[in-house]
Amino acid sequence: MKKLTYKFLFLLLVVSMASCRKQYLDKAPLDIISDAQVWNDPNLIQAYAVNLYSAAPTTGIFKQFSFSRGINPAREITVTDEGRTSYDWAWEVITWNKGLLNGSGNMLNYWDYNYIRACNEFLQLIETGNVSDEIKALYSAEIRFLRAFVYFEKVKRYGGVPLITEPQKAEEGEALFVTRNTEKEIYDFILNECNAIAGMLPEEHQAEMRGRATKYAALALKSRAMLYAASIAKYGQVQLNGLVGIPSAEAQAYWQASLDASNALIQSGKFLLFNEYLDDKAKNYQMLFLQKDNAEIIWARKFVSVLQGHSLDMFHSPESFKTDWGNLVNVTVEMVDDYEMVDGSPRTIDWANITGYPKEILKNKDPRFHASVFYHGQPWQGDSIVLYWGIDVDTDGDGVKERLSSGSQSYNGMAQVGKDANGSDATKTGFLLKKYLDESRVRATALQSDQDWILFRFGEILLNHAEAAFELGHTGDALTSINQIRARAGVLPLAAVTIDDIRHERKIELAFETHRWWDLNRWRLSMTALNKNFKSVRGYYDYAAQRFSFEVGSADGYTRVFKQEHYYQPLSESIINNNPNLIENPGY
Repeated sequence: MKKLTYKFLFLLLVVSMASCRKQYLDKAPLDIISDAQVWNDPNLIQAYAVNLYSAAPTTGIFKQFSFSRGINPAREITVTDEGRTSYDWAWEVITWNKGLLNGSGNMLNYWDYNYIRACNEFLQLIETGNVSDEIKALYSAEIRFLRAFVYFEKVKRYGGVPLITEPQKAEEGEALFVTRNTEKEIYDFILNECNAIAGMLPEEHQAEMRGRATKYAALALKSRAMLYAASIAKYGQVQLNGLVGIPSAEAQAYWQASLDASNALIQSGKFLLFNEYLDDKAKNYQMLFLQKDNAEIIWARKFVSVLQGHSLDMFHSPESFKTDWGNLVNVTVEMVDDYEMVDGSPRTIDWANITGYPKEILKNKDPRFHASVFYHGQPWQGDSIVLYWGIDVDTDGDGVKERLSSGSQSYNGMAQVGKDANGSDATKTGFLLKKYLDESRVRATALQSDQDWILFRFGEILLNHAEAAFELGHTGDALTSINQIRARAGVLPLAAVTIDDIRHERKIELAFETHRWWDLNRWRLSMTALNKNFKSVRGYYDYAAQRFSFEVGSADGYTRVFKQEHYYQPLSESIINNNPNLIENPGY
């Protein structure tokens, strides 16, 4: 009989005090207890379930840094048109952006069938327990939700994967070498699971249990996953007998399933767009990601500083505000230009031919920009961001300006290089990520941060609703949802809506939330959007004129490469070698 350790008893105390906040795989076992004891004890069942929540891939950009895995905390941002990393030594990100992917695997891999096995064992063994049917139904629904969530993480990477819903046993021999299901079968499984469990899950949990799955989390997963399936059906190509790709005839049904889920969430009245700072649109958007358990959040991964914290503030703080790494995401100029002007004027800035102070040049940008992106002159933690790379001055009076750009020297008391541009790992684009940062965490160190990672929020649901409605011909409904988002943001409403408008709004509203890579993939637009030499802007201060001029350069120093085969990730050589019945994705 498989044994479970007494560590669950210890962790139950943590659960009762701090909900699903504590990872506990590092706790030493105190004793050995049997399956029967676990499945006959509601407290131990709860602890087992919390273990599965803790191990689920729900930490987003808040993952911890690992030398062996490149830039984990923001890898799904720095491979998109949103940004790059300041770390030129980040080989894995650079390899990815240069298009040098192969069958040996990559940084977005997520296979992990050990987790699927753990879920399947839970679902099988809880039925043997001497506990109430209500307990069995509740926890079974929660674990089925987590399993469906994990299958979605797999299918969006690989297309079809093996669909395993029963625990495999070592004595099964050759039967262990499963084959891949089709991509459609995986999405249908997710759809059917969401439909089945939505009515079994509670509408909400008590405050100390927030972070566990609810009816609305299941609907949100359905809303998102069916949007992906519909896009793959409409814009993708069926290959390998359906292991990747979905027949185009299925698109309408998937759009409808997504729309139905979004409508159910909207009509529930349980969630609202966060709007607690009506007089300051930028602060309102900023606080959406800092104020825990607000009315927009449908489901979030919970964190507690130090006890179960993360290191986002340490990784993302600007150069002069950091304690260690810092500057992790450098926002591209293209991303800056994509934020609209609140007065409707052209949003693209001709940086090579404009002079002035960035604060004035950028002042009319969408408030979401000011909440999400650091630029020169922006106030922060009682100081301000200082980003310039040199001073232009006529030092010898001959009418010719020289450029002073020594990071260790000054001119008439002014540093020759701004404090947030001075350093080998300082921003390479002229802009930095501000979104998610907590201004109250001054000089943050590792594991101090406790911002929750929002997995599903009402703003996304409105965007899902708009896209599905538009694709089904309900343009009026799509326009209504888009304009709700724009009104909250503080930008002008649209008089009519196109699919490009919806995609643009999604890029801005969900910026840096790890949606962009997958959105471009499902729309099959990555080859257009990512095969570019993205731009940087460096400001230089004209000492006599007292204004800045700007030089436009390359953000990466090379043109990025995205190939047709990259719409799916390789299963990897190691996975293929371990199971001769698996077929690798096309192009690898």
